[in-house]
Amino acid sequence: MEAEAGTTLRRPQPLFLDNVSQATKLLEKRREMYEAQDQLEIQRERYKKKEDDFKREEEKLVKKDQKLQQQLFKFNKFLQDATAKQRRAETRAAEEATQIQQKDEEIHDLESQLEQCKQTCAELDREVQRNMQYEAFLKQVTLASNDFPEIQDLVKRYETLEGSNKDLILEQRQSDSRIEELRNTFQNYRKEQEMEMMAFTNRIAGLKYDLEEVRKERQKLELHKDETTQESSTHSLRFGQIMMSVDNLFRRCTTKRKNVKHTEMMLLDEQGSKSQDSGEGSQNENEGSFRSKKDTAISQLNVIKEYIKDFKDITKKLPQPEKKHKKEAASTETTFPNIRVQVEASQTTGDRGSQNSGSQANTANVSQNISRSFQQN
Repeated sequence: MEAEAGTTLRRPQPLFLDNVSQATKLLEKRREMYEAQDQLEIQRERYKKKEDDFKREEEKLVKKDQKLQQQLFKFNKFLQDATAKQRRAETRAAEEATQIQQKDEEIHDLESQLEQCKQTCAELDREVQRNMQYEAFLKQVTLASNDFPEIQDLVKRYETLEGSNKDLILEQRQSDSRIEELRNTFQNYRKEQEMEMMAFTNRIAGLKYDLEEVRKERQKLELHKDETTQESSTHSLRFGQIMMSVDNLFRRCTTKRKNVKHTEMMLLDEQGSKSQDSGEGSQNENEGSFRSKKDTAISQLNVIKEYIKDFKDITKKLPQPEKKHKKEAASTETTFPNIRVQVEASQTTGDRGSQNSGSQANTANVSQNISRSFQQN
């Protein structure tokens, strides 16, 4: 501080160079710069001295700290050793206490065992005293019997018999347990068979009921079959009669009037029906034959219709009385619609009936019915 005070006192006063030249001002600034550099060097040396002093103090403190740490380490080691010694002493004392207690317990147990051994010895002595009479009895038996010269032979014989008895008892128990198992198995099997018989009985009853239902259904179906057979036979009979009557009328018309050629229409219809039948290849033969006969009958009826028209025209051209035949002429004025035959496909069985139902009386009746229907129209 005194050096700093001396430097501050020695520092020159600043000059007021307001009216001097620039070179003088520059020299003054350089002088001030040198002085500042000198002061900085002085302060740097002073700080360096202080830094050296601080380093020496720091080294002293580090050495003291190391000494304190060594002392602390030694003291800590001493405390750990003391604590370990105390723990070892405590554990040793506890172990010795437990050993003392164990020894006391062993002494107590040995004393109790000694008392039990003494009691056992006394009981054995009493047992020996009681068994002496059996020994005397066995000696008398050996003297009286020639099969067992020694007592040991009797004892071995007894042990053999006792072992055989135990084996027989064990075998008897095993046999009893096996018998019990077989009895239980038999009872279970019997119950299972009874349940199975009951199930089969119930099943037989159900199948009998189903059989009765099937029989009833079969009877119904047979009745329905008979009805359908009878109905189909009647339809086939009617169809055969119609076909025969149409055929008879067609033959009468064509055989007696050969000059009139209305059969060309029939041939055209037959060709058309054949072309249709050839296009339908998925149908069966019966249905094809039925359709062919139906088409033939329709074409024959068309021919018959043409002949009837001719007959009507002829009757109109004939001379008639005015009064008597007015009503008849009015009745003869008929219209001839296109003839169509509608028969179900299920009646194809009529082809066979048509071959067998061809009497003249039936044909006449059917022809009369057809002529009546034409007159009504």
